[in-house]
Amino acid sequence: MEYKIEIEKMDHFGRGIGKINNKIIFVPHTVKGDIVVVKIVKDKKKFYEGEVIQYSKKTPRIKLCPYSNVCGGCSFIDIDYKEQLKIKIEKIKDLFQKELGISIEIEEVISDSNTNYRNKIRLHGKNKKLGFYKEKTNDLVTIDECIISKDEINSIMKRLNLIIDNNMDEVMIRSNKEVMLDIKGSISKDIVLHHFKDIDTIYLNDFLIKGKGYITEDILGKTFMISNKSFFQVNTKICSKIFSKILNYLKTKNYHKALDLYCGVGVIGILISDYIDKVIGIEVIDTAIQDANQNKKLNKVNNIDFICDKVENRIHEFQDIDLIIVDPPRSGLDKKSLSSIIKMNPETIIYISCNPNTLIRDLKEMLIRYKIESFFMADMFPNTYHVECVALLGRK
Repeated sequence: MEYKIEIEKMDHFGRGIGKINNKIIFVPHTVKGDIVVVKIVKDKKKFYEGEVIQYSKKTPRIKLCPYSNVCGGCSFIDIDYKEQLKIKIEKIKDLFQKELGISIEIEEVISDSNTNYRNKIRLHGKNKKLGFYKEKTNDLVTIDECIISKDEINSIMKRLNLIIDNNMDEVMIRSNKEVMLDIKGSISKDIVLHHFKDIDTIYLNDFLIKGKGYITEDILGKTFMISNKSFFQVNTKICSKIFSKILNYLKTKNYHKALDLYCGVGVIGILISDYIDKVIGIEVIDTAIQDANQNKKLNKVNNIDFICDKVENRIHEFQDIDLIIVDPPRSGLDKKSLSSIIKMNPETIIYISCNPNTLIRDLKEMLIRYKIESFFMADMFPNTYHVECVALLGRK
């Protein structure tokens, strides 16, 4: 059965929201103001999920990307950038009001360009084609250019497509201060080296065939190594702005001992080490900790130690901590770590989150003892529904 509906607003994942007989329906590839004919593809107790059959009225789109209707990676890319930011701000405010009963004041919205910002992409190969997987599928969308990726990445992607007759299963490209290429597949070393003479570091099937094995990035006066296995923020400009704001806050304080939880390659811990007597970073990924220790040497930092383990396994060991910075995965803090942080009762907690839903879930527990002193939003992932938030908490 088909229904004609008007899209009244957008949800947190970039889907349009309408109603059928007073029951909400979520419809991908629609925006506020569209009038569409839809069919119901899922009937849940409290809502429907729908699919567009026909657009009766289509709100004007910003057409930046020729793949936006098939790729699914950038669910907001057809929406004007200022409107994207408005949607994300409302998303945060709605979650705080609904889940915590708080009218949150967003101190600042940090943004920059919404194109050519990504410093890393991962391409998949199939049947001598390279591209992205369509959202929630293994269907390959072949591409020549990704509008949100840096120009250097797009240039390499075009060159990869010239040698696509060689079977490549997966390709990772990083473009920071230098460029890294990591290829998996049945392609010869000679072909790779011939076509990518200018690339600083190249891996082929996990073997280093050119370069030092890592590339670097400069952030706020410090230099950081990035290996092929390590996590590093994909939007260098925005993460620099986030860290700058955190450092400006720390400069006004007098902390002695800090924990940097989920520390990755040690960026935050090393940046704050100039303002704190002792920093301890914890991260479960061993290659990240290896990079963190190299970054410590590279920046001649002597007051930071890195531990390779799960946060929940080690957090109970520390005392007299007056600052804790957490930057957990999208799943947020596990219950044990959350409980330990609250019991530790530091003067300040800085919670950096890429998932507002799990941030607010964790804040429910933290706000028993803490108050939000500052909250800001950073658009780390323009043209997608993802958003980065930073909550600065002080003891009540």
